[in-house]
Amino acid sequence: MRERGETPSNMWITNLSPITEQHIKRGVERTVSDRLSWPPSLPEFLSLCLDFDTTEAYNRMINKKPVLDDVEYFTRQACGYECKRVLSDSKARVLFNKTFGLKLELKRKGKLPIRDQGLLTIESVVTEIDKEISKRCSNSNERSKPPLINRLNRIIKIIKTRNKQQWKY
Repeated sequence: MRERGETPSNMWITNLSPITEQHIKRGVERTVSDRLSWPPSLPEFLSLCLDFDTTEAYNRMINKKPVLDDVEYFTRQACGYECKRVLSDSKARVLFNKTFGLKLELKRKGKLPIRDQGLLTIESVVTEIDKEISKRCSNSNERSKPPLINRLNRIIKIIKTRNKQQWKY
């Protein structure tokens, strides 16, 4: 049996669940290519999976190659136009690296939006109960208007009466 056990702990499962299969493959490849001890610790492995040179991602963007993951996709959305059309290559790389780092941090925190998520239709949001409530509310508003007007008229009359009493002196 190995030093850290045969089955992954709950901590490993929890921390690796938001990571894509491509990232995990990259972490394993980097562990082998860098000749690191196996198995790496969880922080080491996460670093190997997620922290990488953005040069590859930048070159894919410039060469109009498909993105590998959501981080790269949202990085392109945020700064792709500027990097390709406005900035010099060196400034574009700096902007791309900075933006990529920000998007990667959002991914780690679970705050990166879901790509290609469809919007809910109105039918999926409005239920029969919502329709019934809306119908009852619209009917009750029509019934309550005359009493409301009557009450407002009574309030106005009371105010006028009080004002007249104040000025009798």
